This record gives sequence, C-alpha cells and structure tokens, in this order.
Amino acid sequence: MVRPFFNQACFFAFFVSLWNVWVAECATTESKPNLRGRFLHITDFHPDKYYSAGSSTSNYCHNHDEDLSTQKKARYLSPGPGYACDSSLALVNETLSWLSKHKDDVLGGLDFVLWTGDNSRHDNDNHFPRTRKEIAEANRDLVNWMVETFPDIPVVVSIGNNDIYPHNIMTAGPSLMIEDLEQAWEPILPEFERHIFQRGAYYVNEVIPNKLAVLSINTLYLSSKNAAVDGCPNKKHEAGTLHLRWLRVQLKLLRERGMKAYIIGHIPPTRDQWYDRCYSMFSRLMYQYRDVVISQLYGHMNVDHFAFMQYKHKHDVDVAQNERTISIRSAQPNYLVNLISNQYEALPAVPLNENDSVIDDKVKSYSVAVVGASIIPEMFPSFRVYEYNVTGTESLQSAERMTEVEDDEDCAEEDELCLLELSEDGDENGDIVDAMKKKKKKNKKKKRAVPGSPGPAYQPQPFTPTGFTQYFLNTTEYIDADESTPIEFTVLYDSRSEPYYMKDLTVPEYVRLARRIAGKASKDEEPVASLQDPEISKKKKKKKKKKRDMNALAKTYVWRAYVGSRADVLDDDFYN
Repeated sequence: MVRPFFNQACFFAFFVSLWNVWVAECATTESKPNLRGRFLHITDFHPDKYYSAGSSTSNYCHNHDEDLSTQKKARYLSPGPGYACDSSLALVNETLSWLSKHKDDVLGGLDFVLWTGDNSRHDNDNHFPRTRKEIAEANRDLVNWMVETFPDIPVVVSIGNNDIYPHNIMTAGPSLMIEDLEQAWEPILPEFERHIFQRGAYYVNEVIPNKLAVLSINTLYLSSKNAAVDGCPNKKHEAGTLHLRWLRVQLKLLRERGMKAYIIGHIPPTRDQWYDRCYSMFSRLMYQYRDVVISQLYGHMNVDHFAFMQYKHKHDVDVAQNERTISIRSAQPNYLVNLISNQYEALPAVPLNENDSVIDDKVKSYSVAVVGASIIPEMFPSFRVYEYNVTGTESLQSAERMTEVEDDEDCAEEDELCLLELSEDGDENGDIVDAMKKKKKKNKKKKRAVPGSPGPAYQPQPFTPTGFTQYFLNTTEYIDADESTPIEFTVLYDSRSEPYYMKDLTVPEYVRLARRIAGKASKDEEPVASLQDPEISKKKKKKKKKKRDMNALAKTYVWRAYVGSRADVLDDDFYN
C-alpha cells in the first residue's frame, strides 16, 4: 500500500490547525461562559449487556447454559466488590441518572467532563466473544447517554484498551476501527478535529474557548502491550512517534495562544506499561511545556492514586526508574506499597516555608499522573469532581503570551521529536542520525531543554486545581436493590480534609503528600493541621522495626485507593 506523501499531510494538518485558531478567535465573545470552577473526571464504565441478575460471579455475571456453580450470584446493580464482573446496564444508567439529577445541587455545577475510556466490556468470556460491531455500539450508546446527562457542557473522551478489537492491539490509522469510533463519538467530537482523529483517535477540544484545552491522547500507541506498533522509534511515521510529534505541535500552538491544557488518556505513563522511548519523550514534553500543562488524568487501573514522572537529561537516572521493579496489577495492593517505598520515598524534600523559586528548582523536572477510580464494580463505583481557580481567567487575553520561552530553531541534543522535524520529510524511513550530525557540526556546544516558567501545575494562578471531592457508591448497601430503589453516591473523602490537608493540587503539594505517605516528611513539610492530628502524629513515635512500617496516612491512602472496598489494607498484618 502506497503511503500518501507526508509533506502534503503535514501541510493539510498545519492549515487546519491555523483554521481552528481562526475559528476560535472569531467565536463570539458577547456571551462569556459562566464558569463554575468545577469539572468531572469519570472512567472505566465497562457496560456489559450480557450482565444478568441471578447469574454466577464465576461466569463473569453472565448466564451460561449449564451453570452449576455455587458461587455468589449477581444482583440487580452488582454482586458487590471483589468480583470479576463488568457493569450492569442498571449500574450505568443509575450512575448517569444520579449525575443528571445532582450535577448542580450536590456537585455545584460543572464546566466540562473528562472521561478516560474503556466504554465496552472486557473480552473475558468465551461464551460471549466480543465483536467490533458490539464495541462500536457500546461506545455509541454510552456517548449518547453522556450527552443526555450533560447536554450543555463539553464532554471529552479518550480511547481505552477495551474500546478496540482485539483489545490492546491497535494499528496506525486510518482504520475501520477508528472509523467506527469516529461515528460513535460523533456527538462530542469537534468537527475540525476529525481529520486528525482519523489518523490515530486523538484530538483537541477547547473546553473554554481561547483559554483552556483538553488534549485527548491515544495511549495505545505508547503502550508496550500493543504489538501492532513499535513504540516511539526515530522514525517519523511510526504511530507512537507521529502521535508525540502531534502532541508537541499542539502544546507549542497552545503556548503561543496563551492557553493552558489538561492531558487525558487511558493507560497511565509508567515504565511498566509504556514503551521506554515513548515514556522518555513524553516526560520531556511534560517538562518542556510545564507552563502549559495543568495536569494529566488517566484510568485503566481502577485504583485511585498518583505517580510521578521525572524528566532528566540524557544518561541521568530518574526517580521513576524504580518503577521497573513495580508490577502493575490493578487488584494488587502490593503495587501501591511498592510505589510508596520505591518512588515516594525518593522524592526531594519541599518545605512549606521555602520561597517559590527554591521550591520550583526542586520540583521543576517532576510532573504528576493522576489515576482515577472507576465505575466498574470490582470495587465501589467512584468518580471525582475537581475544583479549579477561575479568579483572573476573565482577564486572560487570547493569543497573549502568558509565559515567554525562547523557542530556538536549534534542537536540544536529546530532543528526538525536534530533530525529526529537521530530517528529510520525503524519507519514509528517515531517522534522526543525519540531523544529529548536522546539529553537532553547526553548534558544538550542547544545548539542554529549556522549560517554560512555572504554570498552574506548579504555582497557584488562574486554572490551578485547588482540590477535589471523591464520590462513591457503596454497592453492599444496595445488594437487594431493584429498579425502584433510589441510589445515592456519597462523599468518600476530600483532598483538603484530614488527613491529606492539601492546600491545592500543585506538584509541590503532591510531592509533600507523597513524602508524608512514605513517612519521610520533616516537620517543615507537614501542614499545621496534620501536626495537630493525633492519628497522624502517632507515626512519629518510635516503634519496633517491622518488615514494612506503614504509617496511618499510608494505610488511609491505600484504603482510599481501593475506594474503601478493602478493610484488610488497614491492618498491620497485611503489610508483613
């Protein structure tokens, strides 16, 4: 098959990008959006049309012809936590019905919805094999339900590893699977992004025109489980490399327009789950455009937690290298224990009383990937409402540079994405070797990446996330529910309350919380409220050495990660 000439594709993409900017600039400004300063993150619905009340949990809550199992039976909403069953349509509908009813009175109103994929059931039952058609239908139905639930605000979705057939395996676009998803997502997909979507199921949505964008990335092209791609090699037309080149261009355009961005995807960026080069290139982009990117939100793992990425210059060793020893298993609490001991403990101290420039110098190379809890009832169904600072957003001018970054035509030595732009466009298999040689001859002095000044992710300013509230549905209380039973999502915890006491959701605050969870924080890093909390201060007392000494905060963190569905993680014996 003959690949279209890349220069033409590049020119077309560039032209449409300029067109998007022009359309946004020409949008009416007479009716300014009434921002509430809140948005919803929801993920991993996994609706299962074959879920059947009364079926066995050992059969994935499906009816089999010869079901002689004595295992627990599925109920109307769910069998309760701890079973490998996907979401009943009743659970999906009740969740969206509750959100529709309470998005204003309980949640306080929302500006947009971020939805990080897996909109189809797992392919785990040979009695009911999945098909491409079924996956497309599940996505179409869920998109329509989401639009009915949130008719007046933007809904931005990203592709999950179970939104394709077969799961985990996705070739470069255009493809029939991407075409199916484009049609299924038609009600929420921006019109002028469809040409890009066809290339790889990724796109941009300006949720607050001219001010705030959401970049929906396709993590399948970066995932090491996707055998249909080759990671992010030094070849500009490989799916992963092409995707990150697109991401780099979008971040650059947003910077030039004075805009900020959220990045959403399905599979979180860890060395265990992403190709090494994809991880390294992506972490570099997060460092280089830290003035633009506010936060990264993901799904996939079903556990509520956060992990750090650290960009280091070539040949340096970063904190996240320790992730190689962490095996990713969504149902294994040892993953979180290892994350705490291998990554959180190695983070730098960030005292509260130091000035912003000193703090920034310590954390500037770090970014945070936040992984959300899921709707799938393996644990208690859960979602999160974020709050962000809207003060001053009205005065932000379109196309005005909020940060000045010298954008040199030369590339840093280790900037593969930049160097690829210098290589021959017409060379289908061209790599960066020639470009690197030319670069070294032109400038023998090595250049290093220059990041933008601290953005909303690092210091309080317009669009900085200030906190979140985690909601959950205790399905054990609804075991005997039927279609006439009203359900109620309630608050599991709040980031600003005990024992986290986070004053905002900036990177320095996440670093302090992580060090407190790991038991490594000094008094200078502790919030005043936590020093007065008797439960937390117990960890300061000397104890006999154990194999693992998990403090009260760490136990709470693990308990919350599993949405309160596992009481055993609060016991000392669990960690020994």
